Amino acid sequence: MTSSILSSTSTGALGVLLTASQDAAALAQNTQLAEISQDLENQLNQKLAALQEPTDQVSINYSQSQITALQKQQSAVSTAETVFGNNGSILSDMTSQLNTMAQAAGNGDGAGFDTAFSALNTDLADLAVPANNPLFQPDGVAALKTSGFNIQSSASYNLGTPAGQAAATADVTTAQNLMQNILKINGGNQTVAASQGTALNAQITALQTLQTQQQSAQSDQVATETAQLQQNMQNQLHLIQLNLGKTSQVSNMLNSIINPPQPPTSVFAALQNAVGETASTAETQLGQIPAILSLLA
Repeated sequence: MTSSILSSTSTGALGVLLTASQDAAALAQNTQLAEISQDLENQLNQKLAALQEPTDQVSINYSQSQITALQKQQSAVSTAETVFGNNGSILSDMTSQLNTMAQAAGNGDGAGFDTAFSALNTDLADLAVPANNPLFQPDGVAALKTSGFNIQSSASYNLGTPAGQAAATADVTTAQNLMQNILKINGGNQTVAASQGTALNAQITALQTLQTQQQSAQSDQVATETAQLQQNMQNQLHLIQLNLGKTSQVSNMLNSIINPPQPPTSVFAALQNAVGETASTAETQLGQIPAILSLLA
């Protein structure tokens, strides 16, 4: 009787101790794990922030400086090409006006001569002077706009006389030759501008592609390193959880003392425990011999 009371008292004390041990272990583990997890998270964020800086910004900046310089050249070439194109149309019309003036001079047509001469001067005013650029040949437009044509009005020549007609024709012919030379150079410059614009555009596209590849490679590297850092943190946290779990050994020991394993009551039960099948499981198989008994059949 006394032994039973002592056993009951001992078991009760162990139960209280078991509960207290489990509660204390769980609280300590949760607190420690939360602090460790936060510390690992802070370390991870610091490392991730350091990855945001490109590892090869020098190459990217150099590529960008090249692109910017080429785009500036392309803009200048594009502007020049537009000027050459517009001037080409105006120069063609000026050539047409000079041809009309030559015919009028030969026919003694003062009115026709002066009308064409007026249109010629209007075209001259509309010509644009291209910006200086070593890519292009001087076309003489700037000098022409400054000095104009050495042509007079029909009254100055007195186109009613052969001498006046000859003088007017000579001046117009000189202007025609000058115009043909300017028109030829202008056309060549326009061709060069178009070709150079295409070449510059190809260079810019190639550099932009290279820059995109550099940035993409860096982004991929950052993503890979980010994933690796995150995985490393998870692995560390898991190992720490496993180490903290060792503190439950005391609770498991106390639990085994309070609830010791029951010894088998028969030979068959012992065999059932050995092969891992319970008697209750076997008995649920109606109409069949329990698995453990089938070993003896």
